Amino acid sequence: MIIKNSKLLLPASIVFLIALVLCLIFLYKIMERFSGESSETRGQIAIFNSQIKDLRVFENYIADTENEKLLLEKAFINRDELVMFIEDLERVGRDVGVDVRVESANLAASPKDIGPSLHLEARGNFSSVFKYSMLLENLPYEIAFEKIDIDKTGDVDAPWRGDYIIKLLSYEF
Repeated sequence: MIIKNSKLLLPASIVFLIALVLCLIFLYKIMERFSGESSETRGQIAIFNSQIKDLRVFENYIADTENEKLLLEKAFINRDELVMFIEDLERVGRDVGVDVRVESANLAASPKDIGPSLHLEARGNFSSVFKYSMLLENLPYEIAFEKIDIDKTGDVDAPWRGDYIIKLLSYEF
């Protein structure tokens, strides 16, 4: 009985080993294919991560320059924003303690004229009128002084008068 079983056991073992070797070869080929696909996928993921990083850097740059863009856009005035510019001139005057009046405004007829011209009068004490002149220069708009006169008046409340003609250079047509 042992001999009969051993005759049957040897071919069965050989068939089992051959089947096992074939299964291992089949599994090795499948793993090799998945390994190739996974390396391609890792490469694509690395490319996508690099692109995402570049996009984040670009988004951060855009966010960082947004304030600068707003400041630059605010520096240029068009016809609709001219009233806001005049109100800014008057607000700066109130902040330093001078009474500002717009005597006249000449709008630019064409781009050759560069921008509108404003005739302002500021009344107050000397230091306030002089400080107003300095603050006009520091406004976020590009202006050119065509005339600056600071005269002493006989008035008790406002002993000094500043007469300004300014041209707004940062004007959009």
